[in-house]
Amino acid sequence: MRSVPLDPRRIRAIVTGMTLTATLLGVQVLIGSAAAAQEPSPPTISQTSGSSECVGCHADPAIQTATPGRFREGLYVTHGTLAESVHGIFDCTSCHSALTGTMHERRDAAQSSCVRCHPDQAEAFANGMHAEVTDAGPQPTCVTCHGSHGVPPVDTPAFDTRASRECQDCHNEMGDRFFGGNPFGMETHRGGMNVATCSDCHGAHGVLAADDPASPVNRANILETCRQCHTNAPDNFADIRVHVESSPFPSDPRLRMVTLYMLLILVGTFGFFGYHTVLGIKHEWRKTHGLPKVAR
Repeated sequence: MRSVPLDPRRIRAIVTGMTLTATLLGVQVLIGSAAAAQEPSPPTISQTSGSSECVGCHADPAIQTATPGRFREGLYVTHGTLAESVHGIFDCTSCHSALTGTMHERRDAAQSSCVRCHPDQAEAFANGMHAEVTDAGPQPTCVTCHGSHGVPPVDTPAFDTRASRECQDCHNEMGDRFFGGNPFGMETHRGGMNVATCSDCHGAHGVLAADDPASPVNRANILETCRQCHTNAPDNFADIRVHVESSPFPSDPRLRMVTLYMLLILVGTFGFFGYHTVLGIKHEWRKTHGLPKVAR
């Protein structure tokens, strides 16, 4: 066989093509690695032996009725519940006491574990009216509003809906429609994030009584509270009644007068046009069937 001499230009073209191919492959690998590094990873549940043992028992629905005569819904915890929580990266013992020879300690560390990570919120809560011992019922805790194991992020519709419902459960002065009977309630119930909730006006952790000079809903401060959203609110804007009871006739004299006025307009309008329609039908019936007019 005759040997064919290699063309130097052909060799250079082959080498250049291989170099470009390798370079493009390298760039693609680097781009893929950077994208993978920037993509947020879902929260992971710690798989330590302690956490696995805890979920191993608490993932059984029967644990809710383990105490005779009591149904304890909060004892039922699964890996899915923890994965959806903002605390999903913690071990169970990060909040709870470790198991002892007699299983659980009588006073679990979880009752004070929130303070370790959230000292500012705990201090504000301690200075608010929700920390006061009263005869109205049990004091709310962090778990009351935020939940225990499946704690949703605070900037989500799930948290806004949950927290507002918890407010309604205790503050039922306005009846069953306290949550849905105000200008913002129904949107909150539907998961709206662009509406005010209870904490936007009353505060979140350091909730103060309305007669407290530092309360955002105090008569001297309420207009500035409204202007956080309604920037151009006039001076009489604070006179609006936000919480209206579910009674057909509100107790407030102004609202009662407006309600009666609107009912009068509604009934009068439908009554007038209804009577006018009946007269028109009778007139057309006489014209069509030739009925005699009524003698006067």
